[in-house]
Amino acid sequence: MNNIMLEEVSKAIGARLFVQFVYSGQTYLVEPHLIGQNQRKQDCLCGWSADKKDLPEYRVGWHCFLLDDIKDLKVTDKRFFKTRPEYDPYDSNMSRIYYRA
Repeated sequence: MNNIMLEEVSKAIGARLFVQFVYSGQTYLVEPHLIGQNQRKQDCLCGWSADKKDLPEYRVGWHCFLLDDIKDLKVTDKRFFKTRPEYDPYDSNMSRIYYRA
């Protein structure tokens, strides 16, 4: 587990700040809602991906990102103010939850 990344994402969740990072070669802007361990014991971030008008194939909505595959994480100063529809703070896909909105 990357403790520095875990700490940074947890702070972003608590302060409701967007995070930006590179994942599978694409840059994402995400509202982080939950960080924990999935059923395969992999640490991951679940969040709402914001709109990217420059990438029509980009899927806006809920995504789960493996922490080991996140690169260049930045906590922004841009805030989100409410949880998104279908947010489940007790996500059954997670075997352990470290921090949640």
